[in-house]
Amino acid sequence: MPPRYHQIRPEIVLRRAEELINVGQTVSALETLYDALLSKHLRNVNAANTEPFLRKFVELCIEQRCGKQLKEGLMQYRNIVQYTNPESLAAVIETMLENITKRVTSAQHNAEQVIVGAIEDLDETETPENLMMSLVSGEQSRDRADRALVTPWLKFLWEAYRNLLEILRNNVRFEALYQKISNKAIDFCRTYERKTEFHRLCELLRSHLQTITKYAHQQNSINLSNPETMQLFLDTHFHKLNTATEMELWQESYRSVEDIHDLIHQSKRPIHPQAMANYFEKLTRIMYVAKNPLFLAAAWHRYYNFIHRQTKIFTEEQLQSVANNVLLSTLAVPIIKPSSRILSAAAKENKQRTQRFSSLLFLSTAPTRVSLINDLISGDVLGRVLPELRPLYDLVEEQFHPLSICKKLSPILSEQIASNSDVAKYGTLLCNVILTRLLQQLSQVYTSVQLDFIFRLARFPQPYAMSPAEIERFIMHGARRGEFQLRIDHQTRSVVFDTDPFDSSQSLSNGAQLQASPSDLMRSQLSSLAICLSNAQRVACPEYTAEKQAEKASAVAAALKSMTEEHRLATARKLVIDRRKEIIEDTIARKERAEARERAMRIQREQELERERRAEEKRRREEERLKKERDAIQRAEAKKLAESIKQKAGLDVKIDDLEKMDTSKLLELQVEQIEKEKQDMQSRLKVLGRRMDHTERAYRKCEKPLLEDDYENQKKADRENHDSARKLQLEQSREKFEQDIAQKKRFLRMFDDFNSVRKQLDQGRSEALAAERKRVREELAQAREDRIAEYRRVKAEKEEAEARERAEKEARERAEQEAKAAKEAEMARLREELAAQRARDEEALRVRLELEAKREAENAKPKYVPPGKRNVATGSTVTPPPAVSPKPASSSASPGAPKKYVPPSLRRKQA
Repeated sequence: MPPRYHQIRPEIVLRRAEELINVGQTVSALETLYDALLSKHLRNVNAANTEPFLRKFVELCIEQRCGKQLKEGLMQYRNIVQYTNPESLAAVIETMLENITKRVTSAQHNAEQVIVGAIEDLDETETPENLMMSLVSGEQSRDRADRALVTPWLKFLWEAYRNLLEILRNNVRFEALYQKISNKAIDFCRTYERKTEFHRLCELLRSHLQTITKYAHQQNSINLSNPETMQLFLDTHFHKLNTATEMELWQESYRSVEDIHDLIHQSKRPIHPQAMANYFEKLTRIMYVAKNPLFLAAAWHRYYNFIHRQTKIFTEEQLQSVANNVLLSTLAVPIIKPSSRILSAAAKENKQRTQRFSSLLFLSTAPTRVSLINDLISGDVLGRVLPELRPLYDLVEEQFHPLSICKKLSPILSEQIASNSDVAKYGTLLCNVILTRLLQQLSQVYTSVQLDFIFRLARFPQPYAMSPAEIERFIMHGARRGEFQLRIDHQTRSVVFDTDPFDSSQSLSNGAQLQASPSDLMRSQLSSLAICLSNAQRVACPEYTAEKQAEKASAVAAALKSMTEEHRLATARKLVIDRRKEIIEDTIARKERAEARERAMRIQREQELERERRAEEKRRREEERLKKERDAIQRAEAKKLAESIKQKAGLDVKIDDLEKMDTSKLLELQVEQIEKEKQDMQSRLKVLGRRMDHTERAYRKCEKPLLEDDYENQKKADRENHDSARKLQLEQSREKFEQDIAQKKRFLRMFDDFNSVRKQLDQGRSEALAAERKRVREELAQAREDRIAEYRRVKAEKEEAEARERAEKEARERAEQEAKAAKEAEMARLREELAAQRARDEEALRVRLELEAKREAENAKPKYVPPGKRNVATGSTVTPPPAVSPKPASSSASPGAPKKYVPPSLRRKQA
């Protein structure tokens, strides 16, 4: 039985599929290719032989719109070629997407043809029946045609993009192809306005990025620390951000900005200025849609601060346009902070969002209106804005007067802002700020005002004019949010300002102010009291003032004296920190390079093992094939030899018995046949030689006169050809000579001018070169002196720092030795006290033992017994105690003798 791999050779399976396609069985052909592609034995086949097989499989899947089978087949092919030939998969995918895109375009064209063909009479208008049918069905002819013809192919193309991203994700060998497919998928959503699919695509790319970060240490995973890889991801996400803003999907735009912000923090390579400018520009659009005036102005500030240094990328007109937006967005920031008693809960909820917005703008602290105004003044923004818009800052911030502000601002609002589409969106916000400041200053002067008076003051030009109802609604909304302390009396048509001294709402701007409000006076009461007391103290006690001034002067002198040392210490500390940072960065870089080398070596080893396995498999198959071919050739030659021997030698050799013959027999038959053929050949050659000699002699005799005639004719023809060629060459040479002479005469007229111009150019260039060489030599000398001075300074600082470190080290060692000596002395003293205490305890123990021994001796002596109590009846007498220790008392002992403790074992023995 032949080996298994012969049954799934790609060329055989492909030929079988083509036969099925020719008879119209495309489904069976696809199943045949699909089963062969999922077979494990296909991994042993060369990738070059598998690519035509896969192309046919992809073509059938596209024709039948089988997305699931296409995904599984591409995954199997990716596992086969990812180590040996990844370019093959890229080529197949490119062809597949191009084919599907052509199908979508063809479907759209067919849908247009269907719509045009459905109209029978182009001059006929819509009939009532058609109108009623369209209202009942809820769709038009175009919608029905698109749903029937175009939508299936669009859905299949979307599934193809999504499946390809799943196949190629988190694989370092296909990272470039993955980014290319991602960009094509984004373009697909933008071209066909697929907002739902774009949202899903963003979620898919975001999940893939999280997977890459989570499984960064796995084999073949993408390494985001690689600058080229990080640049690919940044380009893709910037493309996604541009598409999201173009499709006005602001939620996805914000999330894309967050993704880019995280990638920028992980990137080790600086981002391209054009990309960062695009990042901040998109943030301005997102903040405008989010209706957050504060961070809108902050985003414009960051955008301007970034691009005004990039003069080679952005023109002066672009900088002026951005400066206009910076000015108007800053002035449009609300100027009053709501009362904390009203919006305390909302402020806590917005704190986290404010921190996140600040982080997206690369700000360490949250921006405020005051900080933005200060940046506006300190920078060159006011110098770049339109001249017509420059008075706007002075009118709103410096020279604000509630009785004339609207009259002064009306020309700017109507002529400059409303007519400029780039900044017209800030007109409404700016009017709200002006109305807020107008009410704020009115509350500082009046206790109550008429509504009609406010309506007359707040007259804005078109298209920013506010009706009385709108102004009243604005006032009530501000009061509800805690921005204004007022109430409206509709009976008298007036606004009554409350004077709550404990109100916590305050202005966020340092603009013009008529007088302090009661709440401002309450907040500054303690500071005012402190200022008054300080002034009184200076008048009452001048000695105290002089003493304070002397202390201040001494403190300033001490600070100036220690400033140099502190600066030197700070510089040295900075150098140490920089050196540590360099060491850490070098360590991290070496570690990353080692990991990259190890990963590359591991991949190389895997590739070598895979190549060796494939080469071994190929060699084995080749040996088997050659062996079979040799056997077949040997059998064929043996049969041919047997037949030749049978036919030529007349020997009776059976072909069936050829395999049973031994080698000697076969050789004998072959030798006999060779001898016989040799004799026949010699005889035939002899006869043929004699015949050829006579024939050749006759040929030469006949052709001799013909050759002589032909030689004469050839000489004549060669002479004629030579003469004609020589004549033509002379004519061409003469013409060329005359042309060269004429051209020389034309050039001689300008030869003197050429020499003079050349001389002037050489002289000018030599002088410029000499000047440049002199300048370069001077710069090199100056740079050399600067480097020498810098080296000496750094060396001196380094030696000083080393000397200080040595002194500190010696002081620490001396302190440690003194502490160690003190500790040893304390331990010796404690050991002596412990020995004395041990001696006293031993003496006390000895004395106590002696006393106990005396007491026991006294107890062992017999006590005196009166005669009346002695045992007279028995006639026994009391024997004196022996000199040694007494034995335990027996039953014959006196009842008055002392009893001692006797163990139970001795008691049983005595009993």
